[in-house]
Amino acid sequence: MILTLLRIDWLNLRRDYVALGLTFVLPIIFFSIFALIFGGMGGSSSGSSAASATKIIFVDLDQSDVSARLAMALDSQPALRVLSSPKPTEAEPEPSPYTREEALRLIRLGRCPAAVIIPSGFAQTFGNFMGGGLAVEVIHDPSNPIVLHTVSGLLQAAAMSAAPDILMEMGMEQFDAAGGSLTAKQRELIQTIKPMLRGLGGHSPDASKDAAAPSSPGISGLITVKATDAGAREDDPDSKPRSIVAYYAAGIGVMFLLFSMANGAGGSLLEEEERGTLERLLTSRVSMRLLLLGHWLFFALIGVAQLSLMFVWAAVVFDLDLWSAQHLLGFAAMTVATAGAASAFGLVLATLCKSRAQLGGTSTIVILIMSALGGSMVPRFVMPEFMNTTALFTFNGWALDGYLKIFWYEDPDASLGGALANLLPQVGMLVAMAAGFLGVARLLAKRWEAA
Repeated sequence: MILTLLRIDWLNLRRDYVALGLTFVLPIIFFSIFALIFGGMGGSSSGSSAASATKIIFVDLDQSDVSARLAMALDSQPALRVLSSPKPTEAEPEPSPYTREEALRLIRLGRCPAAVIIPSGFAQTFGNFMGGGLAVEVIHDPSNPIVLHTVSGLLQAAAMSAAPDILMEMGMEQFDAAGGSLTAKQRELIQTIKPMLRGLGGHSPDASKDAAAPSSPGISGLITVKATDAGAREDDPDSKPRSIVAYYAAGIGVMFLLFSMANGAGGSLLEEEERGTLERLLTSRVSMRLLLLGHWLFFALIGVAQLSLMFVWAAVVFDLDLWSAQHLLGFAAMTVATAGAASAFGLVLATLCKSRAQLGGTSTIVILIMSALGGSMVPRFVMPEFMNTTALFTFNGWALDGYLKIFWYEDPDASLGGALANLLPQVGMLVAMAAGFLGVARLLAKRWEAA
């Protein structure tokens, strides 16, 4: 009897493809996504390290042998990709090196998370174990809370491996000044060892391990790091700093907007079908096209209200910078486009599914996968580069990029028109999605007219 009951339950489960997907397929998909995101962080394979390497801009204002060797040592770190100039093009086969202003602009636009600026005169003070050397500036994107610590730590490791001959000479000079004069024989021995040490500089295969190893206070402070927030207004020290709240307001808001639209716009149509209301409406003067447009417009307005409430709450409670004219205008444009596309997406799910139960299962699978790939669950800055490209194939990816342009990567000196023009790719794609989803929903809804 038990075997019979088990067989009946298995047959019921096998017939429900959505339940099968939620039980067996969705966990594997989610595991694979998060394994791709985090799997390379602690791995030792060169392939995974290269895929997740952080791009940084290196600006050498010193133009010395020491700064050049430091750049080579940084570039040898598996966790970093050092860029000193733009990629060559046919118009500019030998592009000029990056300047500090260019690096700051690229970080503000989200093209790169950090830049290392070597000051002029750096070589003259390098190797002072007692501190007091010229500070190396690290400009960082505040939306990425780990990049400053990563670059600073690897910068100290690179300093130790870049010029050991100079470090030894400076150390001996400091010892000579503090503890007594060296003999002529000792100085001759130092000059003999220096070329051997220099041959090791910048080529240590274990440099990344050195960064994680504990070090003494003197060594950890070999290079003084000056951190600069790329989002801060250098000409306005009283400007409000950017907050990671903006990222999560956008990510969480977009994800739950999709769930609301699936259950609202989608669920209302299926509920009308189950109650027989849909059939009576179609026998009247209401056409299917008008019915879909009415549902789409209503739930798009609900979506606008939902996102507005989320961001107003973030502004009032968590001090999100929402009330400037540039932010409000960009937020209005993005919110209308996002809500419209999400409402149309809910109609597609409704016309695709046969029942509310099927809608619930299907929408859960699709929305969770899009949210994981698009950055609503895991910040995009920890994703491998190829997954940042994958995110562009999701609704969440485009919506999140638009909101980040408003609150993170905006140009504070741009006009209102310029700020809106910067959002054209995201707003345009979301409008195209809305039109496409409405077209697909109209085609799928013909099954109700045929009935």
